Amino acid sequence: MKSVIMCGAVLGALLFAGCKATNVPPPDRRVTIAPDLGTSIYVTDVRCVKGSSDCYTFQANVVNNTSSQRAVEWKVVWLDADGMEIDSTVSSWAARMIQPYEVCALKGTAPTKAAVDMMFYVRKAK
Repeated sequence: MKSVIMCGAVLGALLFAGCKATNVPPPDRRVTIAPDLGTSIYVTDVRCVKGSSDCYTFQANVVNNTSSQRAVEWKVVWLDADGMEIDSTVSSWAARMIQPYEVCALKGTAPTKAAVDMMFYVRKAK
């Protein structure tokens, strides 16, 4: 009887551990977060949609997962249909201070109609 109870307790603990929730969503292949940010910053809801001008617009939510403000820099690199980077002045680093537990939406518009995809980068502010 003891072994049945012990086995049930172990099984219950394993099931409970497997159901543990996490605050960090699965990564998006288009997003690169610098390793020195660890899990303090993560990105959710990455969207890239064609607007009325036939140029794509990008938006992503950047989340500060800590109780301290974080200074980050971010940029969007636009890609053509072949996956090649499109040279553009809009593909430069921009700074943003993110407050504790803040979710901020960052946006960018493609510089040309040839842009069909993008890559999004986040790093600690220098």
